[in-house]
Amino acid sequence: MTAVQAANEAVTLPWLVKRASILTWFELPRVVAVCAILLASVAPFAVAVATGQLWLMSIGSLPAALLLTGLARFAAIIARGDRPRVRDAFAVDPVLAVTLVAAGTIAGLLVATPVLQVAGFVVAAIALVLAPYALAYGAVRGKRGLTTWRGAFILVAYRPSWALTVLSMSLIGGFVIAATVGALAVLVPCILAVFSSAVVGRLLDTIDGVAAAPPGQGSR
Repeated sequence: MTAVQAANEAVTLPWLVKRASILTWFELPRVVAVCAILLASVAPFAVAVATGQLWLMSIGSLPAALLLTGLARFAAIIARGDRPRVRDAFAVDPVLAVTLVAAGTIAGLLVATPVLQVAGFVVAAIALVLAPYALAYGAVRGKRGLTTWRGAFILVAYRPSWALTVLSMSLIGGFVIAATVGALAVLVPCILAVFSSAVVGRLLDTIDGVAAAPPGQGSR
């Protein structure tokens, strides 16, 4: 086992959550500004929901999906320990955003069809597990488009338990925002994004360490 592998194995998910919270707090003014912009981008989707039309909801969710890709890049800078700028959140990935919306739309269409509901729930579950990793992988590695989904799939397959923990933290974050009537919506999304970036960064370091290790050394 290499030194990098040993260091990453010693890191626990609770430690990463604590570190993400601390790093986010240090950049509070910028974090609040970026999360407020993200919150504003949800408005078209909220209006579309009132219509009950799935195609309108898909279009309305696109601004938020775009800002999510930007938030991931903003958060990756924080996770590295660097100081981000608000404009970093506008370095969006249109292809990833469209695929996020497409995955949600397909899942919604399947769930709305009685005979295909099970398939819809399966698609939704897969998308929910992969999406945080796709966003974080693209931000950490500087990748864009469909490549982010391939990276997410590899990372989830490499350590599924961490992927489920990231998903659980995202769901808990949603409940926290709802419980505070949206008051923490200007902070929690960034903490979750920084946490996801930290998790993905650790996994990538471990995988890179295994790949770089001389034959026979990686299993020690």
